[in-house]
Amino acid sequence: MELRIVVPDATSATALADRLIVAFGSEHVSLRDGRREVDVRIDREPDSAILRALEAVERWLDQARVGSVEMWLGERSYRFARWAPTEIWH
Repeated sequence: MELRIVVPDATSATALADRLIVAFGSEHVSLRDGRREVDVRIDREPDSAILRALEAVERWLDQARVGSVEMWLGERSYRFARWAPTEIWH
């Protein structure tokens, strides 16, 4: 299974790839040359691996101050965004 993350720019992609390499190892993470995309190959325990990837992306979003990224899991696309508090109207 492959998780593909599309980010705003190549610098962001490098920073995210570095974070994902810590979580998965360099043999499972690839950065497409000249692209804004990081791929993570998930070989086993897909549920826990996807959660680890989401946690890494969430921490990176907060640190990089990026609003959202597009994530592909197989053929499905998802928008992953930073949590932002909303105002409650009374």
